[in-house]
Amino acid sequence: MPTHDPLDIIEIPLSKTKMALMLAGSALFVAAGIWFLSNSGRFHANHVLIMAVGIAAIVFFGVIALYIVSKLFDTRPGFIVDNDGITDNSSMFAVGFVPWEDVLGFDVVNVANQRIIMILVKDPDGYIHRQPNALARRTASMNYRSYGSPVAVTANALKTKFDDLYRLMKERRPNL
Repeated sequence: MPTHDPLDIIEIPLSKTKMALMLAGSALFVAAGIWFLSNSGRFHANHVLIMAVGIAAIVFFGVIALYIVSKLFDTRPGFIVDNDGITDNSSMFAVGFVPWEDVLGFDVVNVANQRIIMILVKDPDGYIHRQPNALARRTASMNYRSYGSPVAVTANALKTKFDDLYRLMKERRPNL
């Protein structure tokens, strides 16, 4: 088992490059939504459905784009691993600080070709209820029902690779 200095804190910054690419993708979907909305009459099938898809794309990807813009100016580390636990600040649904005492284990799941680290915690309901808004609570609850934990971490917005992030967490808690 590796030993770590008590002051050994690993901070992983947010990747401004990855976020800029996600912002560009979100902007393209917003533009597509605007195009669907303004050209719904061109579709002879169900133009109301095309309008609904356009509105949904604008709202959903617009919210994501606004969030990404706010994260581009966030100077806090995206993820911190230390002897006390982990602190996640990497996504819209980041849980914040999770002490090692709460961690029961880790599981990796694949969702839509994306690998996600599920951090299994002692009090899942507590982590669901501490989410700041109804959407975040609903997402955490769905994660818990579907994947066994409300705490999910990806490397999507971090300056690290998924395998390196997972290895780091496992090294800090090798008995899990």
